[in-house]
Amino acid sequence: MQIGDSHSANDAFSDQMRTALQQQFGNAGRGFLQPGVPFRYYHPAQVTVSSTGWSAVSAFSKTATGPWGISLVRQHADAPASMTITADEAGGLGRGMVEFLGQPGGGRIIVEADDGGRTVISTASSRNSDAMWLRMPTTPDTRSVTVSAMGDGPVDILGWEVGKGNQARPEPGILYSNLGITGSTIDILSKVDPGILSEEIRHLKPSLLIVAFGTNEGFNTTTNFDSYSARYEQIIQDLHSAAPMAGIVVTLPPDGVRQERQAPYARSCDKLAYGTRGFATPPALDTVRQAQTSVAQRNHWMQWDWRQAMADTTHPDGRCTILVWGARNPPIAARDHVHLLKVGYQQTAASLYNDLMNGYGLWSSQKHKK
Repeated sequence: MQIGDSHSANDAFSDQMRTALQQQFGNAGRGFLQPGVPFRYYHPAQVTVSSTGWSAVSAFSKTATGPWGISLVRQHADAPASMTITADEAGGLGRGMVEFLGQPGGGRIIVEADDGGRTVISTASSRNSDAMWLRMPTTPDTRSVTVSAMGDGPVDILGWEVGKGNQARPEPGILYSNLGITGSTIDILSKVDPGILSEEIRHLKPSLLIVAFGTNEGFNTTTNFDSYSARYEQIIQDLHSAAPMAGIVVTLPPDGVRQERQAPYARSCDKLAYGTRGFATPPALDTVRQAQTSVAQRNHWMQWDWRQAMADTTHPDGRCTILVWGARNPPIAARDHVHLLKVGYQQTAASLYNDLMNGYGLWSSQKHKK
Protein backbone atom coordinates (compact mmCIF):
# COMPACT_ATOMS: atom_id res chain seq x y z
CA MET A 1 0.00 0.00 0.00
CA GLN A 2 1.47 3.33 -1.13
CA ILE A 3 0.19 6.41 0.72
CA GLY A 4 1.20 9.94 -0.17
CA ASP A 5 0.57 13.18 -2.00
CA SER A 6 0.05 13.86 -5.72
CA HIS A 7 2.97 11.61 -6.71
CA SER A 8 0.94 8.74 -5.23
CA ALA A 9 -2.45 9.97 -6.47
CA ASN A 10 -1.02 9.69 -9.99
CA ASP A 11 -1.02 5.97 -10.74
CA ALA A 12 1.99 6.07 -13.11
CA PHE A 13 4.62 5.33 -10.43
CA SER A 14 2.46 2.91 -8.46
CA ASP A 15 1.28 1.05 -11.56
CA GLN A 16 4.86 0.47 -12.66
CA MET A 17 5.52 -0.97 -9.20
CA ARG A 18 2.29 -3.00 -9.40
CA THR A 19 3.13 -4.38 -12.84
CA ALA A 20 6.70 -5.36 -11.93
CA LEU A 21 5.71 -7.02 -8.65
CA GLN A 22 2.79 -8.85 -10.22
CA GLN A 23 4.99 -10.15 -13.02
CA GLN A 24 7.38 -11.48 -10.39
CA PHE A 25 4.92 -12.86 -7.82
CA GLY A 26 1.55 -13.16 -9.57
CA ASN A 27 -1.36 -10.84 -10.33
CA ALA A 28 -3.94 -10.98 -7.56
CA GLY A 29 -5.89 -7.99 -8.91
CA ARG A 30 -6.17 -4.24 -8.47
CA GLY A 31 -6.50 -4.00 -4.69
CA PHE A 32 -8.06 -1.27 -2.55
CA LEU A 33 -9.11 2.01 -4.19
CA GLN A 34 -10.50 5.34 -3.15
CA PRO A 35 -14.26 5.22 -3.81
CA GLY A 36 -15.82 6.45 -7.02
CA VAL A 37 -13.99 9.29 -8.77
CA PRO A 38 -12.18 11.08 -5.92
CA PHE A 39 -10.68 13.89 -8.04
CA ARG A 40 -10.49 15.19 -11.61
CA TYR A 41 -8.34 13.28 -14.08
CA TYR A 42 -8.60 10.10 -12.01
CA HIS A 43 -7.34 7.21 -14.13
CA PRO A 44 -6.56 4.12 -12.05
CA ALA A 45 -4.74 1.31 -13.82
CA GLN A 46 -6.35 -2.10 -14.51
CA VAL A 47 -9.88 -0.74 -13.99
CA THR A 48 -12.19 1.98 -15.30
CA VAL A 49 -14.34 3.93 -12.83
CA SER A 50 -17.38 6.11 -13.49
CA SER A 51 -19.61 7.96 -11.03
CA THR A 52 -22.73 10.07 -10.97
CA GLY A 53 -24.62 11.77 -8.14
CA TRP A 54 -21.89 11.39 -5.48
CA SER A 55 -20.02 14.21 -3.74
CA ALA A 56 -16.38 13.56 -2.88
CA VAL A 57 -15.49 14.69 0.65
CA SER A 58 -11.73 14.97 1.14
CA ALA A 59 -9.69 15.08 4.33
CA PHE A 60 -7.63 17.79 2.59
CA SER A 61 -10.60 20.18 2.81
CA LYS A 62 -10.33 22.78 5.55
CA THR A 63 -14.11 22.85 6.08
CA ALA A 64 -15.14 19.18 5.72
CA THR A 65 -15.48 17.05 8.82
CA GLY A 66 -14.63 13.38 9.31
CA PRO A 67 -14.64 10.57 9.74
CA TRP A 68 -12.19 9.32 7.15
CA GLY A 69 -10.52 6.02 6.55
CA ILE A 70 -7.12 5.32 5.03
CA SER A 71 -8.32 6.43 1.57
CA LEU A 72 -8.73 9.96 3.03
CA VAL A 73 -11.79 10.46 0.79
CA ARG A 74 -15.40 9.36 1.13
CA GLN A 75 -18.22 9.63 -1.37
CA HIS A 76 -21.46 11.06 0.05
CA ALA A 77 -24.99 10.92 -1.35
CA ASP A 78 -28.38 11.98 0.01
CA ALA A 79 -30.18 11.32 -3.27
CA PRO A 80 -29.91 8.45 -5.77
CA ALA A 81 -26.32 8.01 -6.96
CA SER A 82 -24.18 5.29 -8.52
CA MET A 83 -20.53 4.40 -9.10
CA THR A 84 -19.27 1.63 -11.36
CA ILE A 85 -15.92 -0.15 -11.47
CA THR A 86 -15.05 -2.19 -14.56
CA ALA A 87 -12.09 -4.52 -14.96
CA ASP A 88 -9.88 -3.89 -17.98
CA GLU A 89 -9.16 -7.61 -18.26
CA ALA A 90 -11.10 -10.80 -17.72
CA GLY A 91 -11.24 -12.08 -14.16
CA GLY A 92 -10.31 -8.76 -12.64
CA LEU A 93 -13.44 -8.56 -10.48
CA GLY A 94 -13.78 -12.13 -9.32
CA ARG A 95 -13.99 -10.93 -5.73
CA GLY A 96 -14.51 -7.62 -4.00
CA MET A 97 -15.62 -5.67 -0.95
CA VAL A 98 -17.33 -2.31 -0.42
CA GLU A 99 -16.45 -0.29 2.67
CA PHE A 100 -19.22 2.04 3.86
CA LEU A 101 -20.03 4.12 6.89
CA GLY A 102 -22.75 2.92 9.22
CA GLN A 103 -24.64 5.91 10.65
CA PRO A 104 -28.00 6.74 12.28
CA GLY A 105 -30.65 7.13 9.59
CA GLY A 106 -28.32 5.79 6.90
CA GLY A 107 -29.91 4.90 3.58
CA ARG A 108 -29.79 1.67 1.61
CA ILE A 109 -27.20 0.74 -0.98
CA ILE A 110 -27.47 -1.73 -3.84
CA VAL A 111 -24.42 -3.60 -5.11
CA GLU A 112 -24.99 -5.17 -8.55
CA ALA A 113 -22.67 -7.26 -10.69
CA ASP A 114 -23.03 -7.27 -14.47
CA ASP A 115 -23.54 -11.06 -14.50
CA GLY A 116 -26.60 -11.00 -12.24
CA GLY A 117 -25.42 -10.78 -8.63
CA ARG A 118 -27.36 -8.28 -6.51
CA THR A 119 -27.24 -7.31 -2.82
CA VAL A 120 -29.26 -4.66 -0.95
CA ILE A 121 -28.24 -3.50 2.51
CA SER A 122 -29.14 -0.70 4.89
CA THR A 123 -26.31 1.50 6.18
CA ALA A 124 -28.38 2.53 9.21
CA SER A 125 -26.60 1.93 12.50
CA SER A 126 -27.16 2.91 16.09
CA ARG A 127 -23.47 3.76 16.28
CA ASN A 128 -22.04 6.78 14.51
CA SER A 129 -18.93 6.55 12.32
CA ASP A 130 -18.96 2.76 12.19
CA ALA A 131 -16.97 1.31 9.25
CA MET A 132 -18.67 -1.73 7.73
CA TRP A 133 -17.76 -4.04 4.85
CA LEU A 134 -20.04 -5.68 2.30
CA ARG A 135 -18.96 -8.51 0.03
CA MET A 136 -19.64 -7.87 -3.66
CA PRO A 137 -21.95 -10.48 -5.27
CA THR A 138 -19.33 -11.38 -7.88
CA THR A 139 -18.24 -14.50 -9.76
CA PRO A 140 -15.04 -15.23 -11.72
CA ASP A 141 -16.92 -13.98 -14.81
CA THR A 142 -17.87 -10.57 -13.38
CA ARG A 143 -16.49 -7.63 -15.39
CA SER A 144 -18.18 -4.68 -13.66
CA VAL A 145 -19.86 -3.84 -10.36
CA THR A 146 -22.15 -0.89 -9.62
CA VAL A 147 -22.68 0.52 -6.12
CA SER A 148 -25.81 2.68 -5.85
CA ALA A 149 -27.40 4.79 -3.14
CA MET A 150 -31.19 4.48 -3.19
CA GLY A 151 -31.79 8.00 -1.93
CA ASP A 152 -33.70 7.06 1.22
CA GLY A 153 -31.07 8.43 3.62
CA PRO A 154 -27.44 9.57 3.73
CA VAL A 155 -24.86 7.11 2.39
CA ASP A 156 -21.07 7.38 2.68
CA ILE A 157 -18.69 5.05 0.83
CA LEU A 158 -15.14 4.88 2.24
CA GLY A 159 -13.52 2.63 -0.36
CA TRP A 160 -13.72 -0.57 -2.34
CA GLU A 161 -11.38 -3.46 -3.01
CA VAL A 162 -11.36 -5.76 -6.04
CA GLY A 163 -9.24 -8.77 -6.89
CA LYS A 164 -8.99 -11.93 -8.96
CA GLY A 165 -10.15 -15.43 -8.08
CA ASN A 166 -13.27 -15.73 -5.98
CA GLN A 167 -14.34 -14.97 -2.43
CA ALA A 168 -13.43 -18.41 -1.14
CA ARG A 169 -10.20 -18.77 -3.10
CA PRO A 170 -8.45 -15.48 -3.94
CA GLU A 171 -5.91 -15.53 -6.75
CA PRO A 172 -2.41 -15.68 -5.24
CA GLY A 173 -0.05 -12.83 -5.95
CA ILE A 174 0.35 -9.11 -5.37
CA LEU A 175 -2.27 -6.43 -4.69
CA TYR A 176 -0.74 -2.95 -4.87
CA SER A 177 -2.94 -0.06 -3.69
CA ASN A 178 -2.05 3.62 -4.19
CA LEU A 179 -3.83 6.22 -2.06
CA GLY A 180 -2.80 9.83 -2.65
CA ILE A 181 -4.23 13.29 -2.00
CA THR A 182 -2.93 16.18 -4.10
CA GLY A 183 -1.43 19.00 -2.04
CA SER A 184 -1.27 16.97 1.17
CA THR A 185 1.45 16.58 3.77
CA ILE A 186 2.10 13.80 6.27
CA ASP A 187 -0.26 15.60 8.67
CA ILE A 188 -3.27 14.47 6.65
CA LEU A 189 -2.84 10.96 8.06
CA SER A 190 -3.60 12.32 11.53
CA LYS A 191 -7.18 12.81 10.32
CA VAL A 192 -7.76 9.08 9.82
CA ASP A 193 -10.19 7.73 12.40
CA PRO A 194 -8.25 5.20 14.56
CA GLY A 195 -11.23 2.85 14.85
CA ILE A 196 -11.84 2.84 11.11
CA LEU A 197 -8.13 2.40 10.41
CA SER A 198 -7.99 -0.61 12.72
CA GLU A 199 -10.92 -2.24 10.93
CA GLU A 200 -9.42 -1.48 7.50
CA ILE A 201 -6.07 -2.99 8.39
CA ARG A 202 -7.83 -6.09 9.68
CA HIS A 203 -9.49 -6.51 6.28
CA LEU A 204 -6.69 -5.39 3.97
CA LYS A 205 -3.70 -6.92 5.83
CA PRO A 206 -1.02 -4.88 4.04
CA SER A 207 2.43 -6.45 4.18
CA LEU A 208 4.29 -3.32 3.03
CA LEU A 209 3.48 0.36 3.63
CA ILE A 210 5.23 2.86 1.33
CA VAL A 211 4.89 6.33 2.88
CA ALA A 212 5.60 9.04 0.29
CA PHE A 213 5.17 12.60 1.56
CA GLY A 214 7.50 15.58 1.67
CA THR A 215 7.13 17.61 -1.53
CA ASN A 216 4.41 19.89 -0.17
CA GLU A 217 6.15 20.28 3.19
CA GLY A 218 9.27 21.38 1.31
CA PHE A 219 7.44 23.89 -0.89
CA ASN A 220 5.10 25.27 1.80
CA THR A 221 6.29 28.44 3.53
CA THR A 222 4.09 27.65 6.54
CA THR A 223 5.62 24.28 7.48
CA ASN A 224 6.57 24.23 11.16
CA PHE A 225 9.95 22.52 11.18
CA ASP A 226 10.39 22.87 14.93
CA SER A 227 7.95 19.97 15.32
CA TYR A 228 8.01 18.36 11.87
CA SER A 229 10.37 15.49 12.64
CA ALA A 230 8.41 14.49 15.76
CA ARG A 231 5.05 14.72 13.93
CA TYR A 232 6.34 12.74 10.97
CA GLU A 233 7.70 10.00 13.22
CA GLN A 234 4.61 9.76 15.41
CA ILE A 235 2.19 9.56 12.48
CA ILE A 236 4.11 6.73 10.84
CA GLN A 237 4.46 4.95 14.18
CA ASP A 238 0.67 5.17 14.63
CA LEU A 239 0.21 3.74 11.14
CA HIS A 240 2.68 0.97 11.88
CA SER A 241 1.00 0.20 15.21
CA ALA A 242 -2.22 -0.46 13.30
CA ALA A 243 -0.33 -2.78 10.90
CA PRO A 244 2.51 -4.19 13.03
CA MET A 245 3.29 -7.02 10.60
CA ALA A 246 3.83 -4.60 7.69
CA GLY A 247 7.24 -3.39 6.58
CA ILE A 248 7.75 0.37 6.26
CA VAL A 249 9.41 2.23 3.40
CA VAL A 250 10.10 5.92 4.10
CA THR A 251 10.21 7.58 0.68
CA LEU A 252 12.14 10.86 0.46
CA PRO A 253 10.58 13.31 -2.06
CA PRO A 254 11.74 13.50 -5.68
CA ASP A 255 13.71 16.44 -7.01
CA GLY A 256 11.79 19.70 -7.28
CA VAL A 257 12.80 23.30 -7.91
CA ARG A 258 11.27 26.74 -8.16
CA GLN A 259 12.36 30.02 -9.70
CA GLU A 260 13.86 32.46 -7.20
CA ARG A 261 14.53 35.99 -8.39
CA GLN A 262 15.63 37.72 -5.19
CA ALA A 263 16.84 35.05 -2.74
CA PRO A 264 20.62 34.65 -2.35
CA TYR A 265 20.40 31.01 -3.38
CA ALA A 266 18.60 31.88 -6.63
CA ARG A 267 21.38 30.55 -8.88
CA SER A 268 21.91 27.20 -7.15
CA CYS A 269 20.80 25.22 -10.24
CA ASP A 270 22.47 27.43 -12.86
CA LYS A 271 25.66 25.36 -13.06
CA LEU A 272 23.80 22.06 -12.86
CA ALA A 273 21.10 22.53 -15.50
CA TYR A 274 22.22 24.45 -18.57
CA GLY A 275 19.71 26.59 -20.40
CA THR A 276 17.78 27.47 -17.26
CA ARG A 277 18.46 30.36 -14.93
CA GLY A 278 17.28 31.37 -11.50
CA PHE A 279 16.02 27.97 -10.36
CA ALA A 280 16.80 26.58 -6.94
CA THR A 281 15.88 23.74 -4.62
CA PRO A 282 13.70 25.20 -1.84
CA PRO A 283 15.85 25.07 1.34
CA ALA A 284 12.89 23.58 3.23
CA LEU A 285 12.89 20.58 0.88
CA ASP A 286 16.38 19.66 2.07
CA THR A 287 15.22 20.13 5.66
CA VAL A 288 12.37 17.68 5.00
CA ARG A 289 14.78 15.15 3.53
CA GLN A 290 17.11 15.39 6.52
CA ALA A 291 14.24 14.97 8.98
CA GLN A 292 12.80 11.96 7.16
CA THR A 293 16.23 10.34 6.89
CA SER A 294 16.80 10.70 10.64
CA VAL A 295 13.37 9.23 11.44
CA ALA A 296 13.93 6.25 9.13
CA GLN A 297 17.35 5.51 10.58
CA ARG A 298 16.16 5.87 14.17
CA ASN A 299 13.32 3.39 13.64
CA HIS A 300 15.23 1.01 11.35
CA TRP A 301 12.74 1.56 8.54
CA MET A 302 13.79 1.15 4.94
CA GLN A 303 14.61 4.51 3.36
CA TRP A 304 14.36 5.12 -0.37
CA ASP A 305 15.59 8.36 -1.93
CA TRP A 306 13.39 9.37 -4.87
CA ARG A 307 15.73 12.24 -5.83
CA GLN A 308 18.73 9.91 -5.85
CA ALA A 309 16.82 7.69 -8.28
CA MET A 310 16.90 10.66 -10.70
CA ALA A 311 20.70 11.03 -10.48
CA ASP A 312 23.15 10.78 -13.39
CA THR A 313 26.89 11.25 -13.81
CA THR A 314 26.54 15.05 -13.99
CA HIS A 315 24.15 15.19 -11.03
CA PRO A 316 25.33 12.45 -8.64
CA ASP A 317 22.87 13.44 -5.91
CA GLY A 318 19.95 14.08 -8.28
CA ARG A 319 19.74 17.78 -7.42
CA CYS A 320 18.26 19.97 -10.19
CA THR A 321 17.74 16.94 -12.45
CA ILE A 322 14.06 17.74 -12.81
CA LEU A 323 15.11 20.68 -15.01
CA VAL A 324 17.16 18.35 -17.20
CA TRP A 325 14.31 15.85 -17.39
CA GLY A 326 11.91 18.63 -18.35
CA ALA A 327 14.22 19.78 -21.16
CA ARG A 328 14.49 16.39 -22.81
CA ASN A 329 12.81 15.70 -26.13
CA PRO A 330 10.34 14.33 -25.32
CA PRO A 331 10.30 15.57 -21.71
CA ILE A 332 9.90 13.16 -18.80
CA ALA A 333 9.20 15.82 -16.15
CA ALA A 334 6.34 18.32 -16.02
CA ARG A 335 6.64 22.03 -16.68
CA ASP A 336 5.85 22.84 -13.06
CA HIS A 337 9.32 21.46 -12.10
CA VAL A 338 7.66 19.46 -9.31
CA HIS A 339 5.95 16.49 -10.96
CA LEU A 340 7.24 13.87 -13.36
CA LEU A 341 5.56 12.67 -16.51
CA LYS A 342 4.58 9.03 -16.96
CA VAL A 343 7.97 7.86 -18.28
CA GLY A 344 9.76 9.65 -15.44
CA TYR A 345 7.54 8.01 -12.83
CA GLN A 346 8.05 4.62 -14.46
CA GLN A 347 11.82 5.04 -14.58
CA THR A 348 12.08 5.94 -10.90
CA ALA A 349 9.64 3.20 -9.89
CA ALA A 350 11.98 0.70 -11.51
CA SER A 351 14.67 1.93 -9.12
CA LEU A 352 12.51 1.29 -6.05
CA TYR A 353 11.50 -2.10 -7.40
CA ASN A 354 15.15 -3.07 -7.88
CA ASP A 355 16.03 -1.95 -4.35
CA LEU A 356 13.15 -3.95 -2.90
CA MET A 357 14.08 -7.03 -4.90
CA ASN A 358 17.71 -6.75 -3.83
CA GLY A 359 16.57 -6.78 -0.22
CA TYR A 360 14.16 -9.62 -0.93
CA GLY A 361 16.97 -11.62 -2.51
CA LEU A 362 19.19 -11.19 0.55
CA TRP A 363 16.32 -12.17 2.86
CA SER A 364 15.50 -15.22 0.76
CA SER A 365 19.09 -16.45 0.69
CA GLN A 366 19.46 -16.06 4.46
CA LYS A 367 16.13 -17.82 5.05
CA HIS A 368 17.17 -20.78 2.92
CA LYS A 369 20.51 -21.05 4.74
CA LYS A 370 18.60 -21.50 7.99
